[in-house]
Amino acid sequence: MKMNLSKMMFIMTMTMSIMMTMSSNSMMFSWMSMEINLISFLPLLKKSNKMNEQSMKYLIIQSMSSSIMMTSMIINAIINCPINESILMMMSILMKMGMIPFHLWVPSIMQMMSWEMCMMMMTMQKMIPTIIATQMTSIKLMMMSMIMSMIMAPISGMKQTSLKKLMAYSSISNSPVMIFSLMVSKQQFIFLLIMYTTINLTMMNTFKKNNINFLNQINNQTNLTKMSLMISSLSMSGMPPTLGFLMKWMIMKSTICMTPMIPLIMLISSILSTFMYLNMMIPTMTKSNKLKMKKLMKKESIIPIILNLMGIPMMMIFKLN
Repeated sequence: MKMNLSKMMFIMTMTMSIMMTMSSNSMMFSWMSMEINLISFLPLLKKSNKMNEQSMKYLIIQSMSSSIMMTSMIINAIINCPINESILMMMSILMKMGMIPFHLWVPSIMQMMSWEMCMMMMTMQKMIPTIIATQMTSIKLMMMSMIMSMIMAPISGMKQTSLKKLMAYSSISNSPVMIFSLMVSKQQFIFLLIMYTTINLTMMNTFKKNNINFLNQINNQTNLTKMSLMISSLSMSGMPPTLGFLMKWMIMKSTICMTPMIPLIMLISSILSTFMYLNMMIPTMTKSNKLKMKKLMKKESIIPIILNLMGIPMMMIFKLN
């Protein structure tokens, strides 16, 4: 995605809307910031691949969830009932974040996006609904959906051949983790978001740079590219000694005092995610292909591997502090 003034303006507006939501103490102000974020994202989505149909589908889904959220606010104001006990509010947030059972639109839309838009969809577009979820919804209402998202999303991703759909299901399974981290503290949520963005950026940059969209295209890549994708995948699933392991270890350590069920579900989700990624990578790692000289002479970077293997050193630093 080539940057110009209009795209820079929309990205800055999206960033400002996220900061507005984080500093807000009003439901209406948070809702307004979320709509500004949506209006700023739609032109970027439409310009990326001229996706008229997909951008319209995204607009309809997000507008419907915003309308449900506004309806729940009005109803709870009329009957003078706590907003965190509203089923409509919970449904709107689940629809916004694309969590089970309102998740089917996420893979179908991400399939048609560019890798830059997928990156923004998995990070920036989930921040505001995550903040609103912790402020306006009881965790007990969302617990069943969060457990289903962490367990069923990796199972659904095992049969995918499209990497964009696979990343969409990975995003669905990581959405509850973001909610749990923000429940503990804002500092932990920001730290988790930085690590999650780093892992996604390394994976999607490799996919974009090598023009990889499907699993069978990984067979034609060099061994260094395959190794980079392998380590990034294990980092995304939370296997030690990667950066993703540090991310999930921090949240499990923080939430075990609430209830032992949350770390247990996260552990099962990590195992299923690891199986999903290994099912993707092991056939490509065991096949040897004769590559052309142009492919071999291409410059490759080991920075993604170094970044994803920083989990154990960072754990030692935090332990010492």
